[in-house]
Amino acid sequence: MKAKITIKGKRVQDVGYRLHLLSKAYTLTGFEAANIGEDLIILIEGSVEKVDKFIQTVKTEKPPSAEVSNIIVEPYDKEVMNLTEYREQLSLEQLAKIAVVGVEMRDDIKEMKTDIKEMKADIKEMKTDIKEIKTDIKEVKTDIKEVKTDVKAILTKQDETILEIRALRSDLKDYMDRRFEKLEREVALIKEKLGLL
Repeated sequence: MKAKITIKGKRVQDVGYRLHLLSKAYTLTGFEAANIGEDLIILIEGSVEKVDKFIQTVKTEKPPSAEVSNIIVEPYDKEVMNLTEYREQLSLEQLAKIAVVGVEMRDDIKEMKTDIKEMKADIKEMKTDIKEIKTDIKEVKTDIKEVKTDVKAILTKQDETILEIRALRSDLKDYMDRRFEKLEREVALIKEKLGLL
């Protein structure tokens, strides 16, 4: 008996689905699995009992990160690859992927080594900066002492200044009142001349 199984869903590719299914297909004589479009297509061959059992397994088990929305099972009458041949083919595909990932990892490691060298240089600069900051802190402490002395002098003059400000405030209020009255008169004259009154 032969069957074609179409697995549809948001994530049915690049989640280890083909390896997962291959591990469950050991009792079958024929097996193929391919990513086609966004679907995963499986072709199987074996005794009726073993094919039915495999179909039930497909419907009930999936890789943890797979997201399946539909599984379609239909009869199939064309050639199906031998299970052993497919296993060898898939192994080669997976090895090729591993090789690509290995090369990418090697490149990433080289890049990380360069980054680490740059970080070491940055740390040396930071150590120098920290020494400079410590020196600056000592200078700031000296400046703070001087500021405290200046603040004491300012505080003693503060009371005198407050008294002067109070006297000026009274004078300023009188001046501003006179100025405001004058401005109101001038605005009224302008309005009268413009005919707005």
